[in-house]
Amino acid sequence: MMRSIPLLRPLVALLLGASLVLDAGAAPACGRLCAAWQLDAAASGDPQAAIDTAVAAYKEEQPKRRRFSGSDIAALTKAELEDSLGPMRERPMRDELRKDLSRLLVIPATLRISQSGDEVKLDEGRGGPRSFDLDEAYSRVDEVGTAEISAQLKSDGFSVREKYKKGRGSNREAYQLEPRTDRLVVTRTVSRPKMPDIVLRSIYRPAP
Repeated sequence: MMRSIPLLRPLVALLLGASLVLDAGAAPACGRLCAAWQLDAAASGDPQAAIDTAVAAYKEEQPKRRRFSGSDIAALTKAELEDSLGPMRERPMRDELRKDLSRLLVIPATLRISQSGDEVKLDEGRGGPRSFDLDEAYSRVDEVGTAEISAQLKSDGFSVREKYKKGRGSNREAYQLEPRTDRLVVTRTVSRPKMPDIVLRSIYRPAP
């Protein structure tokens, strides 16, 4: 038996090394973050006040008119052309911006965070849960434009970043466990051209 021990040591070391390699490629566990949470409204920011402040400071774009040429439109008056095609804008009007911000800054009363392998789900109690793949980014097209979406998980926090192409802004969400407390701090940041950033913090406690 004493002679076999030296032979076992390299084998044990090899197995331990293989285990470390496999663990290094696995998604981190979300630990206490994966739980059911209840909004503490009194300790959280007011989304409507944040939206009002941002919209009031927003610099609305002056519309640009298209130019035309060609015999096929010679019979149309300038007024008829402008009425049929409308103005050109690269940024939304204030009402459109408010609608976009109101959609983004709905603060759920309850929140459930769960993980399955490389997938994290956020269930906010309305519709179906939102799913995020930790392995790869993906794209989404909405009324603002095309956004590249990526997610990152750590032992004490989870974050989502949506960056729009052509400099149209970004949306960020950070779910962070507060050290030495039972609180979850959710920070939503919305950036848009010609508008001050909105940073809205919501406080959650473990659901009863």
